[in-house]
Amino acid sequence: MAGLCGLDSQYDAFLFASICETDQSNLSVLSLLARQDVDPWQEAARLTNLSKAQAIQSFAATISRSKSEQWSPSEAIVLAGRLIDLLPSHGRPSSAAPWAEDGIGGLTVWVVVGALFISIAISANNVRNSTKASGEPINVVSKTAQADTVTRSSSRIGTD
Repeated sequence: MAGLCGLDSQYDAFLFASICETDQSNLSVLSLLARQDVDPWQEAARLTNLSKAQAIQSFAATISRSKSEQWSPSEAIVLAGRLIDLLPSHGRPSSAAPWAEDGIGGLTVWVVVGALFISIAISANNVRNSTKASGEPINVVSKTAQADTVTRSSSRIGTD
């Protein structure tokens, strides 16, 4: 069991996907492959390197050989197609962000973030410069509040 720690988790969505659920048990891809004496992670890696059509055909044959359940060839192909889509090369990996599919998408995100940062910096600089140039105090609200306080306190003089 100590060897499980270093296993590649990119195949988890595929390996732990349910093939068949009954009242008593749940048959996962991992269980199906282990029952056939096939290393699940090696098989997932092998299927990932095949074209999608080849992977579906190969995995459908594996499903058909299962002794625990009996599927017709058409059912096995449909089931294999659904499960093969969970592999990293045949569908979107579960852990990847949508913009990380290729280098161009990732670059676009960084360009947009950089442009946003630059525009915020320029905008902040313009506000600071316009405040300095006008000679107005930066904390106008405080001056107004102080004037209001003085007015209120002077209007109360002599009312006691």
